[in-house]
Amino acid sequence: MSGATVTVVGAGIVGVSSALWLQRAGFVVTLIDSGAVGEGASFGNAGNISPGSVVPYLIPGIWKQAPGWLLNPEGPLAVRPGYFLKVLPWLMTAVKSAGEEAALRTSRAMHALHGGTLEAYDALTRGTEAEGLIELSGQLFVSEKPNAAAGSALAQRMRAEAGVKTVPLDWMEIRELEPSLAPIFKSGMLLPNNGRCKNPHQMVKSLAAVAERNGATILRGKVTGFQTEGKTVRAILIDGVAKPVERVVIAAGAASSALTENLGTPLPLEAERGYHITIADPGVAPRLPVTHTDCKFVCSPMNMGLRLAGTAEFGGLDAAPNWQRAELLKTQAQRMFPGVKLDKVSRWSGNRPSLPDGLPVLGTAPKFDNAFFAFGNSHFGMSAGPVMGKVIAEIVAGKKPSIDVSPFSTSRFGG
Repeated sequence: MSGATVTVVGAGIVGVSSALWLQRAGFVVTLIDSGAVGEGASFGNAGNISPGSVVPYLIPGIWKQAPGWLLNPEGPLAVRPGYFLKVLPWLMTAVKSAGEEAALRTSRAMHALHGGTLEAYDALTRGTEAEGLIELSGQLFVSEKPNAAAGSALAQRMRAEAGVKTVPLDWMEIRELEPSLAPIFKSGMLLPNNGRCKNPHQMVKSLAAVAERNGATILRGKVTGFQTEGKTVRAILIDGVAKPVERVVIAAGAASSALTENLGTPLPLEAERGYHITIADPGVAPRLPVTHTDCKFVCSPMNMGLRLAGTAEFGGLDAAPNWQRAELLKTQAQRMFPGVKLDKVSRWSGNRPSLPDGLPVLGTAPKFDNAFFAFGNSHFGMSAGPVMGKVIAEIVAGKKPSIDVSPFSTSRFGG
């Protein structure tokens, strides 16, 4: 493949990982993003790197909780006024994905995609300044209810079938493991083989710098369309100006929907708005990431402070942030960590790329031989990113993918 070129649209964790794996396969890479490297969803996530993430959000019983969340202004799920009818088809498709058999299929696909994430990160970061940003820390899940942190019997079955190691904890063991937490949690679960990223934005930038040193060209501009001939994409339009391409990978996160539609494959991708706050000098120092399973948010220690991330809001890709959603995280921080200092708090809002069955799209574009899709990771981008990059590089190179990609095909949506 020496001298063959690939243009990757999107400079988040998936796009940057793809660029690095493509370079290892012998391709010359151009990376394009409308913003700066790593400043989309990759900037604002909780930094969890989770080979044990095999439980989809959409499992039996979830929709019984959804109305209560929607009616609660402090709940983890919100739909903007006026947007409900637009998102309703997406929600109805999601309901169909929440049956037991569908959820089990999704779980197996998640295991294939996430199970090798730490090994993939090791391969990409070894010997670089990003290496020290990945840590096998374990992750703690807690609930204020007895026997609830591990989730339903089905969730526990999914972890068992995937071979995910879990350690149940009672309230005293939670206190021993993480003494900074308030004594309000009655059940816990430790996933000792999960990890964290200490600064996701810095890591993506560091990996992009490695790609650039290896010869990648990084461009800033908005891809607005394509020039095609038969089953071949001849050029992409960057801010309306044509740039010839040999191969193109769409890894643009929540912005991918318009691009795939231009390539004849409309997909039900929603921009699922998330929020975070990062507390500098918080006065408390949890030793590992903690997920509050009742409220559906994550608290993560990072190099720049304590980050609380979560909430899911549907309102469209270009909707202005509702900063009250971020303010809720301050309240949660005070409840979880007595004495936390909120003097230095930054806030962020960004769009997760979410498909209704909870799985990404990964593979060759249906209508073009030289276009490829790699996006749609919802809450799991940091876990899926390096593996998706490896697999899409294999597909672009004409090799057999190292995981079964059929669950990630566009055909599941009729595409």
